[in-house]
Amino acid sequence: MKNIIIAYPIKDTAMQIKNVLEDNGFYVSHICATGASALSIASDMRCGVIVCASILRDMGANILAENLPPDFDVVALSRGGRENYMGNLVSLPLPLNREEFIETVAVLAATDSSFTRRSADDSDIISNAKLILMSINDMTEMQAHKYLQRESMKSGKKIAEVAKKIIKQFS
Repeated sequence: MKNIIIAYPIKDTAMQIKNVLEDNGFYVSHICATGASALSIASDMRCGVIVCASILRDMGANILAENLPPDFDVVALSRGGRENYMGNLVSLPLPLNREEFIETVAVLAATDSSFTRRSADDSDIISNAKLILMSINDMTEMQAHKYLQRESMKSGKKIAEVAKKIIKQFS
């Protein structure tokens, strides 16, 4: 399981996140307040997951995600934002759905490489599977993505592998 770094500008909030994660069996290796600190810590690690605010004191979560070593994923907590998945960055809206947060961190922490980093081919496969789910099950794109994510978590496989199975099943 990957180490988890918490990068949050408010210490009390960082400690609450740490407690929630540790209560659910995760190991939080570091807590810091800035993106630069998180990048420095990450540079000494092979892989990991960073849980952070969408905006840190010195950079946004998207900039942090872009500058991390290859096998790192970011879970950004965003006030007034919406759920979003791009590259190695997963954004979750506040107030946080505790179960969804734990499930997301579990999937990201359980894989050896970056779970969210995808090739263009994988992104196309996932998009096609979402279209199938949307048309067959009358889902929105977000519901289709959540379904793929949930199935991925249950099986321990990447979303692209689950998507391939759905495409094969309905082709």
